[in-house]
Amino acid sequence: MTSPLAVALDALYLALRLSLPCLGVAFVVALLVGLLQMLTQLREPVLNAIPRLLSVGLVLALSFGALGAELVSFTARLYQDLPNLLAGR
Repeated sequence: MTSPLAVALDALYLALRLSLPCLGVAFVVALLVGLLQMLTQLREPVLNAIPRLLSVGLVLALSFGALGAELVSFTARLYQDLPNLLAGR
């Protein structure tokens, strides 16, 4: 039995699962670069942005298949349950 509330909750969990690898890597890299900048007293904003951008891009490139498969699976389930959702059951 699928309700619109359950679909919305699944969509929120899916968004969390899809964004978590990139956000986690960006957080860790920002912490490490910030620590390095603090130790060397080098305050250049570009030095913080470029490693985060490259690391998030690398994570996206490496996990694109798994993330895409999860998104396609959710979309297929959504289309399969669409008649039940429209009928209000």
